[in-house]
Amino acid sequence: MSLHFVIDGYNLIKQTSVLNKINLEDSREALIRFLKISRPQGNNPVTVVFDGIEGGFYCRDISGIEVIFSSHQSADDKIKRMVERSPNPKNMVVVTNDREIRSFAQAHLSQIKKVEEFLAKVNPLDTTRARHVGVRPYEDNKDLPAQKASEITEEMKKLWLKQ
Repeated sequence: MSLHFVIDGYNLIKQTSVLNKINLEDSREALIRFLKISRPQGNNPVTVVFDGIEGGFYCRDISGIEVIFSSHQSADDKIKRMVERSPNPKNMVVVTNDREIRSFAQAHLSQIKKVEEFLAKVNPLDTTRARHVGVRPYEDNKDLPAQKASEITEEMKKLWLKQ
């Protein structure tokens, strides 16, 4: 039986300098493109969970990748519910650096991978892929720059506070 990768979308984006674009739309599209090209999940199914409401998100080619927006709950809670409701949580791999989600998934017998472990599956010697995707985790693993964090906060306010 294949594994099912569940990815904490914004958590992975935040940890990866090349995916962390100027706006959320570009960052989401870069993540989907990365998953399709580099395939660190192998040939396994993958679900990416983002905070917020889908709104106008459009990515040219997401075939083979399920994209879920958490709507009126946090992405963290959505991921936890997915783990909790999974008929076979042992075949689920949750990708996040969020300690609370990792602990919850582990307690429910799901597999967990930190972002760095997940990205390590991308062969750095594969120059074609590396040039095309160019994904590397932040070397110092520090938080986002203040301006980037502020931009994300404003974009999330627009998504969450829509009437």
